[in-house]
Amino acid sequence: MTAPAPARGPWLRAASLLCFSLMSAPAAAGVGAVVSAYSDSRFRGYSQSGGHPVGTIDLSWDDRSGLYVAASGSIVVSRADGIEPFEAQLNAGYARQVADVTFDIGATHSEYSRYGRWAVPRSYTELYAGATYRIFSARVGFSPHYFEPGTRTLYGELNANFSPAHKVAVAAHAGALVPIDYREQGGSKPVQYDWRLGISRELGHASLHLIGSGGGPTPDVYNGSRHGRTALVVGVSLPL
Repeated sequence: MTAPAPARGPWLRAASLLCFSLMSAPAAAGVGAVVSAYSDSRFRGYSQSGGHPVGTIDLSWDDRSGLYVAASGSIVVSRADGIEPFEAQLNAGYARQVADVTFDIGATHSEYSRYGRWAVPRSYTELYAGATYRIFSARVGFSPHYFEPGTRTLYGELNANFSPAHKVAVAAHAGALVPIDYREQGGSKPVQYDWRLGISRELGHASLHLIGSGGGPTPDVYNGSRHGRTALVVGVSLPL
């Protein structure tokens, strides 16, 4: 799941207001807060932080009616720029269980600063629908604005989450991004696939994470050079 000018914009004020609202939500709803640090921020097989470590706070609110809202904010750490704002994300949706299947619809919006893989701020918005059955889940998303003006995409993903041992969790993911329209660039773009396999281990109140990810067919490009899509990320998270 931001440049100085956008950082003072309406979207960040909305994220801040939502964070305070989540923290003061009534006890009848489920409220969660987690702080974490990762060696890289990767999204669908690409490094969004330009290979630099990030720190994130995630806040979530789940109502018994099925409504849920989440907000997150991140910073990026680099030798050239030091500590800078990186990403802000808002997510809202509705989940309903029917028999053994939980259906889910929602929308997400993310803003990235110029301190990540790009030299200018970028953003994307996506509408999604999915279903979860036991340890498996599937989701399809449509983006009318995927990081570039005039870019529309479809994204499909399959996920599996299970616990093979006490205090150990494994998460597997496979996805494909299908370009629909690239008005700004012209021409067609290949379908992009990505995969991710992660293992987490609880240690006291904290959790340690080891995540491998990759994708293709095009390489990752940031900091003025090409990079392989396969990467290993380590992280730690702590619920508040």
